Amino acid sequence: MKLLFDCDGTLLDSMHIWVEPINKIFNKYGYSFEGLEKKEKGIIEALPLSGMVTYIAKNIAKDMTEEEVNNYFLEIVEDGYKNHLMPKDGVLEKLREFYDHDIEMGIASSTDSKYLKLAFKRLGIDHYFTYYNTPDLLNSKKSDEKFWQSAIDNFKIDPEEIMLFDDALYAIKAAKKSGIKTCGVRDFPYNKNEWEDIKKFSDIYLEGIWDFDLNNL
Repeated sequence: MKLLFDCDGTLLDSMHIWVEPINKIFNKYGYSFEGLEKKEKGIIEALPLSGMVTYIAKNIAKDMTEEEVNNYFLEIVEDGYKNHLMPKDGVLEKLREFYDHDIEMGIASSTDSKYLKLAFKRLGIDHYFTYYNTPDLLNSKKSDEKFWQSAIDNFKIDPEEIMLFDDALYAIKAAKKSGIKTCGVRDFPYNKNEWEDIKKFSDIYLEGIWDFDLNNL
């Protein structure tokens, strides 16, 4: 079995670095990000930073240019991954256990690889992952079939021999369509509204990856 990991909310305690500035700019213009329908929220969450910037400039902050919206996020995001964001409880120990058992691991994230690598290098875990599935490298989103096919092609095995750990409903649904097994990860309060659906659509679900038993591989 090969393992794929989402980053934000699954490996890193980092959802706040996206949700808080998104909520702030949505609320400023009279919108609620958390109040969006699950489908629309999933569409936005699947976007890379550049796509989210375009969406917000066109649909929410219509008096701001894309460059202004981009600058609003860029400083917050780069500083967070480079200097501050920490792993969720038990993540470092579990990743080391996987690594020590020679289990191949990859990343499947909507966050650009350059930011993830800043955090992983700082935390000393960058060598655990053999490749990155991210929008900046693939020119596709986590909601696209192409995104997951790339993971299958990289691992060079049948999709049912891959397990994805993710906290987002849209990603779990998309991966399952490609035949990849899924493990839903709890990340309250950020996926609280989706949690019952995540449990329904996932092959297994956990409080966190620290709770995963190697005997299930």
